[in-house]
Amino acid sequence: MDRLNLKMKRPRFRKPLGLALVLSAIFLQPTNAIAERSIEDYSIYASAGGGYTHINPDKGGETSKNGYHLLLTGFGEVSSTNWVYQAGGGLFYNRIYSDGEKEYPGSTAGTVKRQKNLRIETRAGEAEIGARYKLIGTYEVGLIVRALFGTSLSFSQEKDESTKIFAGPHAVYRMSQSSDWLRRMDLSLTTDFNVPHRRVYLLTAGFAIGKTFKRAPEELPPTPPAPVPAPVVEDRYEEILADKVINFPSGSSEVQGAALPFLKELGQFLKANPNLWKQIDVEGHTDANGKLAYNMKLSKDRASAVRKVMTGEGADSAKIKSDGFGPTRPLVKEDSAEARATNRRVVMAFTVNGREERNALSIKIQELRKKYFNE
Repeated sequence: MDRLNLKMKRPRFRKPLGLALVLSAIFLQPTNAIAERSIEDYSIYASAGGGYTHINPDKGGETSKNGYHLLLTGFGEVSSTNWVYQAGGGLFYNRIYSDGEKEYPGSTAGTVKRQKNLRIETRAGEAEIGARYKLIGTYEVGLIVRALFGTSLSFSQEKDESTKIFAGPHAVYRMSQSSDWLRRMDLSLTTDFNVPHRRVYLLTAGFAIGKTFKRAPEELPPTPPAPVPAPVVEDRYEEILADKVINFPSGSSEVQGAALPFLKELGQFLKANPNLWKQIDVEGHTDANGKLAYNMKLSKDRASAVRKVMTGEGADSAKIKSDGFGPTRPLVKEDSAEARATNRRVVMAFTVNGREERNALSIKIQELRKKYFNE
């Protein structure tokens, strides 16, 4: 009884299904990634490479074959934040030698001719697409798909002109750039999806040189000008403290009597309410009796003494200025006892931001005048 051959044939859909999975891995995930991350630059390359070819035949009695292949390509790259996409084409050449002997029909009928070192050459056009993920540094890993086509396309003695599809992992190392030219090295291991009766493996190394074109930055709409704040209307408010309020002994600049607690409480109020005032100019004035130089110095010393009392209670010293003008700015230009008393004065000129602040300061000073001087 004949023995049954239970060896099952490979399903025909195995290679097309694998090709579909590879194409999905290349296009679907990067498509989502490029939608989330903007393109950074474009590059074009010229590449030369080659490597080792190995063929495992499916037919019984046929030995495996080894050889080499060459690949010349030109391709373009698009780089995003994390991904690099590649597409191009070129020329492919392959030469294979048999590892053993095989029987072929001889010149005489009924005989066979044993041929050693069988040579098979393949010349084809090549198109490729790929996608790679950027790793740390200058390394990238991903997948590449190559299509070989032409009239001299066969990996066996049988003539076969159908397009062959290869796919597999692809790694790239980008060399440091010392000029405007880009340089990279790559390594791929691809296997076929539709070569009949055999499995073909291509281990390919290559070197490429290219040029990059940075993507022009998107023009952002002009930033609208910042709103111009409403001008702050400064108000100058003068409080004239006559001789009966700030009473100095004759020829002295020492603050005495009720003037001292008056100025101390005013200094405490200024410390607690810094938002009510921007600056205070303390001005000292005298009458015309005596020498001018003496009166000028005396007025400066008295204004400085008033300032010192208020800053001693915590009022901001950087915002309080003092100066003296002696008899040069009289309020009354008469030489009488009443006129001289009017001209002996200390003026506090408050610079404030508005009328509300001015009114608050005025009310407080009037309260203090009433408290300490019964005015």
